[in-house]
Amino acid sequence: MPPATLPRERRPSRRAVTTHPPEIATPALRLRAFVPGDAAKMYRMSREQGMSRWIPDQVYADEAHARQVLLALIDALREPATPARGPYVLGVCLAATRELIGHVGLSPWRGEVEIGFAIEDAHQRRGHATAAVRAMARWALPAFGLARILGIVADENLASCRVLEGAGFTLVERRPGTMHGRARLVRTFALAAQ
Repeated sequence: MPPATLPRERRPSRRAVTTHPPEIATPALRLRAFVPGDAAKMYRMSREQGMSRWIPDQVYADEAHARQVLLALIDALREPATPARGPYVLGVCLAATRELIGHVGLSPWRGEVEIGFAIEDAHQRRGHATAAVRAMARWALPAFGLARILGIVADENLASCRVLEGAGFTLVERRPGTMHGRARLVRTFALAAQ
């Protein structure tokens, strides 16, 4: 499809800015702001095979590198935090144990906002990614005054495509593109505000 099939939606409202990161709850999960103590777990999760295959720019050289990135993500949540200007990333934790099992976040992308996510291997195929994406999107659309949120994935990443579809996103475009420095077929999904 030609790029014209992705019209630029209205820009996020400047008045719809949160003051502090929330804790977003689902029956099985809690989405919360990162803390510096999450660095060791973030480093371990970054070394898993799925991370190096699908989001290689989030594979950290060592725990110090993970901590540096984590501190930048924590700092990005300070006022006035908005995904229209920078990353807005929350940790995904199990509700029962508070164990950190991944992340879900929003980032600016070509004048709009895209969602990204990762769940550690040991907790995949249990619906956690879908629940985290759904919860973040449902909260973020009104909280930031967004017209829609995009989900952009490699065409062959079928698991992430299913996550986005399960969270209510609809496929709007499938075309050649570049992801993480590699030419590949890319799918763009969107979830519009109600």
